[in-house]
Amino acid sequence: MTRAASNDSETKSEGKYDTRSTEENYFADGLAKKALAVAQAVQAFKDLPFEEFSATLPINLGALVKLSFVDDHAGFFLGPAAGGIEVECAGELVTVITTGSPLGHQILGKKVGDLISAPKAKIESVE
Repeated sequence: MTRAASNDSETKSEGKYDTRSTEENYFADGLAKKALAVAQAVQAFKDLPFEEFSATLPINLGALVKLSFVDDHAGFFLGPAAGGIEVECAGELVTVITTGSPLGHQILGKKVGDLISAPKAKIESVE
């Protein structure tokens, strides 16, 4: 609809400073890119092989990781996309992170009991 509106005769430029059509096209391009990114993220989660993790297995995509900090703890899901989304899991808030994030990159391949440096934390559990 946005693309159609940008090319409609009613949005035709009425002068050199009238940029409605250009703005509508930029908006349509942005929406299309966002829709493509969401579709790719959905497919990445569908293709994610879920495996059971244990304290002795290295952390990989699909792992639910609990980190303990000096005075707190937090849960993270290492996903293939959609980093930053927060969901509730078993009554606790879990943040989706990707391997492209600094935290995701640090915990990838680690095991329960290992330490990470930034932020300083210990891997408490992996599911």
